[in-house]
Amino acid sequence: MMISLAAVALSNTAAAQALVTPDQLPNLFISACLDGSARAADGSVTRIDYSALPNELRSRLGKPIAAQVWKINGSDDAYLYSLSFTERGYSPRICGVASQNLVLRPASAAVETRLRGGAPSAGSYKSVEWLDETAGYRALATRAGGYTILQVNWLRDNQAEVPRTQ
Repeated sequence: MMISLAAVALSNTAAAQALVTPDQLPNLFISACLDGSARAADGSVTRIDYSALPNELRSRLGKPIAAQVWKINGSDDAYLYSLSFTERGYSPRICGVASQNLVLRPASAAVETRLRGGAPSAGSYKSVEWLDETAGYRALATRAGGYTILQVNWLRDNQAEVPRTQ
């Protein structure tokens, strides 16, 4: 399932604010990719073609059969993407945020808090991955190609312990 523009971007408290700062990106990722409940503020994102992503990201993401990509308008080079694949063995859909200025440690702590509940941990300076086969995903926070990436890879139905409903 691809995410729609209406459910894509930032659910922010200052609706008039059009620029998204790096510290808002973990919440954008959580809202758009995990909750599917975010809304775009006018001017906060610009829809772009998959081919417009920087080579460093496209080479890491592969060749999707369907793609929705947005450039996040703010002070850095940041993107939100929702991609579908047929050839990836473990992940038919991925959704993520990639940014050159996102700091990995607090970003991973925010995602871990959302996924595991409770108080935030200190986060990690290195890549971290969370697997929840019951919920049907593998989430990760990592650095690659000059970008910090927060991403959720949805597992194929036959990989999940319990079938998911869409």
